[in-house]
Formats: sequence, structure tokens, C-alpha cells
Amino acid sequence: MTRFQSAQTFQLAGDYDRAAAEYREAIALALEQLGNLRVSHQDYADGAGLLSQAVQISPNLSDARIDLGIAKFRAGDLEAASAEAEAVLAKDTQNSRALNLAGKIFFLQGNYEAAAERLQKALQLDPDFDIGYTLALAQLELKKPAEAGIIFDEMLNSSKPSSSLEALIGIAYRETGYPDQAIAHLKRSVALDAKSARSHIALGLAYFLKGADHYSAAREEFLTGLAITPGDYTACYYNGVMAAAEKKPSEAAKWFEQAAASGSGDPDVYFRLGQARFDAKDYERAVAALRRGLQLSQAANGSGEPLVHELLGKALEALGRNQEAQAELDLAKRVRERAAGDSRQATQPASSAQAELRHILLQGATRQSDMTPQEDRFSKETAALLAQSYDNLGVIDARAARFANAASEFAQAARWNPELPDIDRKWGMAAFRAEQYDQAIPPLERQLQRTPGDLHIREMLGVSYFMKDRFADASRVFTPELDRLSGNAGVLYAAGVSLSRSGNSAGAAKMFARMLKENSNVPQVHLLLGQAHSESGEYAEAVTELSRALELDPKLPEAHYSRGIVRFKQGQMDEAAREFQAELALNANSLPSLYQLAVVRLAQQQRDEAIGLLKRVLQESPGNPDARYQLGKALLEKGDVKGAIENLEASVRTQPKDYSYYQLSLAYRRDGRLPDAQQALRMYEQLKRKPASGNPAQ
Repeated sequence: MTRFQSAQTFQLAGDYDRAAAEYREAIALALEQLGNLRVSHQDYADGAGLLSQAVQISPNLSDARIDLGIAKFRAGDLEAASAEAEAVLAKDTQNSRALNLAGKIFFLQGNYEAAAERLQKALQLDPDFDIGYTLALAQLELKKPAEAGIIFDEMLNSSKPSSSLEALIGIAYRETGYPDQAIAHLKRSVALDAKSARSHIALGLAYFLKGADHYSAAREEFLTGLAITPGDYTACYYNGVMAAAEKKPSEAAKWFEQAAASGSGDPDVYFRLGQARFDAKDYERAVAALRRGLQLSQAANGSGEPLVHELLGKALEALGRNQEAQAELDLAKRVRERAAGDSRQATQPASSAQAELRHILLQGATRQSDMTPQEDRFSKETAALLAQSYDNLGVIDARAARFANAASEFAQAARWNPELPDIDRKWGMAAFRAEQYDQAIPPLERQLQRTPGDLHIREMLGVSYFMKDRFADASRVFTPELDRLSGNAGVLYAAGVSLSRSGNSAGAAKMFARMLKENSNVPQVHLLLGQAHSESGEYAEAVTELSRALELDPKLPEAHYSRGIVRFKQGQMDEAAREFQAELALNANSLPSLYQLAVVRLAQQQRDEAIGLLKRVLQESPGNPDARYQLGKALLEKGDVKGAIENLEASVRTQPKDYSYYQLSLAYRRDGRLPDAQQALRMYEQLKRKPASGNPAQ
């Protein structure tokens, strides 16, 4: 808010540069706050998008870049998160937040040495619980339990006795291979809060990991946890695993059914359920469970698939469905060969515990999905601030004729507050003046609906339609106010051509007559009229207007070129060549003139000169499909089949036209590539059935 008020002060004082800088900082900070709010509610895509905008506006805003990295990190995109963290550290090696983020990334990537190094630096700068916990995890993975123990003791000594803290420490020990220490801390967690299902289940898993001798203790903790939180996936799953290991298939199936009912979507639980039902001789339901598991795992790359398909085959065989059974056994063999022996162990526990630790590191504190009333109010207030800041920034850029920037800023203002007064008018005008006609059309359409008497908006919308070749729409917009249109030659020309293309010849003639009357000595007006007559096939009138344009300005760009096009259409090749040469004498880099002169030379059978001209065109515009077509056709006629194929293939890649494919089929045939020739000919015939799409010679 302070930045916004400062920007307004500078704007009122006429210091627009400083005002713009302050508005940008205000926008960046507001986007950062909204982005973080979205991330806190696990809306990572939207949150990262807002934070990315903040960083683009203010690249030196380190906090926003780190927040963006955290958003990417929590979404699981570790590489993108690392890029943001390292970008900050490249400028500030002592940034504790960036060090912490980099350390977490290294930890999840399994680079524990690098993780410990970054986290140690971060902890020295900021003795934060989150940093210390991750550092302790890294030390445990590096088999340095003493160093980790010191960190955990400091955490415990600096706070009141806490069941959740003891549980976090216990989980850390459990997941890094220290079950005895894990059990000790998890027991303290349970003692501090006997109603914590999480602590009981975590303790049960720690006992389970110590082996079959501790199954009884594990089962007791799982059952206690289930009494508090019925249907917990982890407790049900591991009760099932223990029952299966103890050869109690019916009991195992009961627990796996409950785990599956939790809706976790883990295919492993269905595989285990299928095994348990098979062992209990419940073959029909075993088949259903196994097929559901394969469906969830996409039945392609899972490491357990060979054994699963084999088990499914055996179950089907037991049901007497021998053909289906053999199909599954054959599939198991093929999958096993592809997997080169990589198979699921039927008694290997799932990774739900490791997922719990990963979740702790990735997500941090869990937030509710719905915003509180205070957060909702903050979002609305910030959105209003963003809209006003973008709007004011757009006004400043439009004032300085930076219309492309202004259009982008007005678009953002409209995004944050579509009801902002006059926003469509400002947005549409800025986009129009930036020659972004496709961007200008939507806001101008909306504005004209609000203010149909606004002639300026009507003219801009009509011209925008005209520039995008939407002549019928342009005619519709111009027609109600033809007599009131301004004397601007460009507007009158756009109106005249649009009316002509829409079948209103009388209206078009009226526009052209007015255009000439009000601008009789303006050469550009005669050029436009000549081009309009040429488009309408009125060649005599076109030559008259273009000649008048050249009388008024012998060096007028495009006048000789346009007159050359008329002569070409009339079949007067010598005169057309002279006009294109005259245009090139004024502008040696006129690619349209070079191209058209080449086409004329081809028509005059002056192939070598044409080839040289076309190569000059392609030096400046390598992707020009028409030039590629003409060059390929000329080279084919000259006998350079390889060169012809190269250029014709490039032409159809960029602009697949029937005539291009026809020439390409001829080139392939001459090169002995008969299948390719047939394919190109099929494409020619297919495209030929469509409406004609232009002449490459114009």
C-alpha cells in the first residue's frame, strides 16, 4: 500500500518515471502476496503463475523468487525450484531462505552431503525449526546420528513438551534406519497425547520395521490408532501385510479391503488384496482385485506386473477360464523379458511411510482448502489495488507512446477488475495504436456495445477488423455511420475496401470518392485507391491512380510495385518487369519486388535470372513458401532434381498447397522415389478437392 501511495504522489507531481517504478514495485509485491496465499491453500499452478509475474516485473525481488521456488518445490518440480534458489544464491550467498530451499531439494534428490552443507549455512544465519529438522535428517542419512541428536535435543530443550515434535523426531529416525531411537521418541509422543492416532500409527510402523518379532506390538498400536481414526490407510495396510506374512489370508483380505476402501488409489493394495483372496481360494474376487490394481498402475511399466499377471493367470485357471489364463501368463512372460527381471516382491511393504516424510518436507504446515473471510477480503482488496496500479501504469506508458506496454497493462487491469471505469476503451485504443489489432478487437467490441455513438471507437474497431481481413465485420461496423466517418484516408480506405469485399459497390465508390476529394493532392491516397481498384479487377482505374501517385511523389514506396502487379495481371510482362525494377531502384531490399520480378522472368523463360532472384529472396526470408515453390519448380525444369525436392519439401512443410504437392510428386518420380511420388500425388488430389487457396505468383 505504501508503494502504491508513493506512486500516486509521483504521478500527481508529474514525475512519471518514478511513478511507474513505484507502481511496478507495488504490483510485484501484491502479486507475491496473492501468490503465496494461493500456494498456502495448495493452489500451486495459480500461485506459481502469480509469483512468476512478480519476478518478471521485479527480477531483484529475492523474496518473490524464493517464494516462486517454494511453490515449484511443493508442486514437486524440483528442477524448476532449484533454478530459482540458485538464481538468488548467485547474487546473495547468505540468503537463509534460498539456502534452506536448496538444501531441501538436495535432500529429496538424495545428495545428502550437499544438503547438509547448504542447511548448515542456513541454520547459522537463521536458527529456524524447519531448517534444523531437515539438517538433522541429512545428518542421519549421512550416518551421523550424534550430530542429528544434538539438533533434536536443542529443539526439545527450547520448547514445551510436545507430542507432535516427539512424533516428527521419531519419524525422522524411523525413516533413516534408526528404529530404536524412533520407538523411544514415538513412545514419548504417545505418552504426551494418548489420543493422537498419528503417533500410535507411526509407533506401530516403527515396530513393524523391526521385524516379525515385533508384530504384536505393531498390531496393538495400529488397532489403537484405528480406534481413534477408523479406516486409516497405513494402519489397515500394514495389519494386512502382517496377517499375510502370518499365513492368515482371510484376515489379510479383510484389512486390505479396508485399506482399498480409504480411496488412496494405490495399486499395490489391490495386488495384495488379490494375493490374499487367491490364498483364501476366493478366485473370482481375486481376479477383480488384481485387474483393478493393473488398471490403476496402467498395466505397462509397474515393477510388479510379471508376478501380478502370473497370479491373475493362476486365478483364472482355477476358475476354468483357461484361454484367459494363458493370455495372462503369456503377457507375464513378455513383461518379464522387457523388465529384465525387475519384479515386485510380494511381501515388500509399500512406501507410505516414506511418502509421509516427503510430504512433511514438501508441504510444510497443512492449510485448509477454503479461504477464511479475512483472506477473502484481503484477496479482493489486493485485486483492486492491482487493477488500479496496472491502470495507472498503462496511462503513463500510453502518455509516453509506449502503446504495446500500455495495452498489456490495461489488459492486466481488466483481468483484476473488469468493471474498472473506461478500461475497455483505454485497452482497445492502446492495442490499436500498437498495431495489435487482434488484441484490440475484443475490448473495442465491448466498448462499442456500451457507447454505440462513439465514432472514434467505431472507426478503430472497423479498421481492426479490416486489418485482420474480417471485411464483413468491418462493413457491419462502418455502415451505420458512413456519412459521419472522419476524413482520415486510412479509415475511408478500410471502409471502402470492406464494403467492396462485402458486395456494397455503391458504398465503396462513395468512400473512395470522398477519400479522393478530401485528399486529392496526397500521393498515399492515390496509392491506396490504385491498390483498391487493382484488388477489384479495375485495372485501368488502378493504373490511373497509381500514375497520379507517382506524379505527386516519384519516389513513393510501393507505387511502382503496385503498378507492376497491375501490369502482371494484365499479362504485360515487359511493363511489369520495368515497374518491379523501378521499385528495386528505389528500395533494393524490397522482397515482394524481387519475388515478383522472378515470377515475371520465369514467365519470360529467363530461368537462370529468376533462380538468382529467388535465391536472393530466400537469403532474407528462408521460410518463404512461395519462393521455395517457384525455385523448386524452376530447378526441376532445369534438371536439378535434388535441389527441386529440397525446396518443394520446404514449401509444403510451411504451406501445404495442392500445386506444391503436384510439383513435388513430379520431382519424386524423376528421382525414382515412386512411393513418395504416389503419396505426394494423393495429397495433391486431396487438397485439390478443397476450395482454391491462392496463386503463388502473386
